[in-house]
Parts: sequence; structure tokens; C-alpha cells
Amino acid sequence: MLPAIRQLIDGNIPHPELFVEPFCGGASVSLGLLELDAVQRVLLADLDPLVSAFWQAATRDADGLIKEIHSLDVTVEQWDYWRRARPRSIRQLAVKCLFLNRTTFSGILGGHAGHIGGRAQSTDYTIDCRFNRDALAERILNVKRLHDEGRIAGVLSSGWQQSMHRANGYAALNDNPAATVVYLDPPYINKADQIYTLPFTGRDHCELAAYLKGSPHRWVLSYDAEPLILDLYRSRSDVHHYRVTHHYTMTGTRKRPVPGREIIFTNLPIDPTDGKDCSC
Repeated sequence: MLPAIRQLIDGNIPHPELFVEPFCGGASVSLGLLELDAVQRVLLADLDPLVSAFWQAATRDADGLIKEIHSLDVTVEQWDYWRRARPRSIRQLAVKCLFLNRTTFSGILGGHAGHIGGRAQSTDYTIDCRFNRDALAERILNVKRLHDEGRIAGVLSSGWQQSMHRANGYAALNDNPAATVVYLDPPYINKADQIYTLPFTGRDHCELAAYLKGSPHRWVLSYDAEPLILDLYRSRSDVHHYRVTHHYTMTGTRKRPVPGREIIFTNLPIDPTDGKDCSC
């Protein structure tokens, strides 16, 4: 999604001072835009306490988190332990998030996904195949650097409503509604209960659409092309939509990825160099 979102941002003036991601998850879009210098600062937020705790620890407690990573035994027994664990501290919540993300099929934290390699660990990919401690430590230190430089403005453990409220406050403080761009990537509709700890309901999707209809912000929204979503946004004259071509490996394999059906909706003006909206 990153190239398409960057193109939208680059094609509109002014460039955002703050890029807000209320469903940050792995924060690949926010971090990617920072690395490309497409935005000045980002604000990350997620309602899932494991996800928000990870980003809080990565920005404020990187050394402690890295020490925990190097002390872990990446085994099926440890996976069972962390799946059952109910930690309370930010650091231990972050460790649980990271361990399960790197050792569970497709990185899924919720639902009933199992660990990589199965119980027998007899496949080509074992449970530790995605747990490169040195690479993970390097990436966490990069997040800390971005935070120390002020480029990651903060991490919120909150739902999208509170994140939008914070964006409102930033715009009011700068007396400039265009000072922010909000990027929303809500939970998928299809198989949501198998993927997320806190999936969206149909009502949640409708409430978000109603809020965005009256929002003063510039916003970008990415969704899977489900009938409910198309009905909510496709007919609105103030919303443009673009189909993004990519492939998923979550529902397929690396050798046989599944074609994506994701669509970007946005109230940003159409990029004049890009032509027309897509047909959906």
C-alpha cells in the first residue's frame, strides 16, 4: 500500500506535518513514509493492548525489550506459554506481541492460528524461522531513533475515536486543518474473527464511515473490496477511490500468493498526473 499512499500525499499540497495511523498494527505505512521523508512526524495508535504495548516499549524501552528478545527460547513450549500468558507490564505485553507475531502463522495474534511448523516441527519452516534476534533488535533501535528524533510523536493505546480527537487537537493548535493526514486501515471483514483479537463489527464500519463524512481532516482509508464497504463509500461525491494491485500471502503461500482486492478511499483531491478514479 505504501507506494499508492505516498503518491496521494505527494500529489497534494500542503504535505502533512503529522500523519496519524489509528489502526497502526505493524505500522509499515507510517514507518515507510518516515523513511522516505514523505511526512514529518507520525502518531501511532492501536486499540489492541499487545500492539500498542509493543510500540510503546520500542519507543521508550528499546534496550529492555531487546534484552528480553535475546533471552527467549524460541520453542513450541514457549509458544504455548506466551499464548496462555496474561502479562500486565508494558514490556511483557510487548514481548508477548513480538513473540507470537514472529512465531505464529502469518503473524496472527488473535483467532485460532497455530505456530509455524506444526507440533512436530518437521516442515521446511520451523517456529524460529522468522525470529532473527539481531535483525529484530536493529529494527527496534531504528524505531527508538525515530522517536528520539521526534519523528514518532507518540503511541496511543486507544481506539480510532480517541486518535481522531488527538488529530483534531493538533489541527486546532496549529490553526490548520490541513496540518494532518489520517490513514485508517480498519480490520478486514472477511474472516475477521479468525485474525483479530478485537475485530470490527458491521456497526463499527458504519460508524467510522459516518464520522469520516463530517471530518475536517484529510484522510486516506484502505479496505478490502467487500459489498458493505463499497456501499458505504462508493456513492459519495466527496470520496475518490482507487484499486491497488498487490498480492496477499496470508491466505496463500509465498509461491502462490492470492491476488488482493484492496481499495483506497480518500477525500484528497485526485492527483492530476494520475488520471481518473478506478471503477469498482
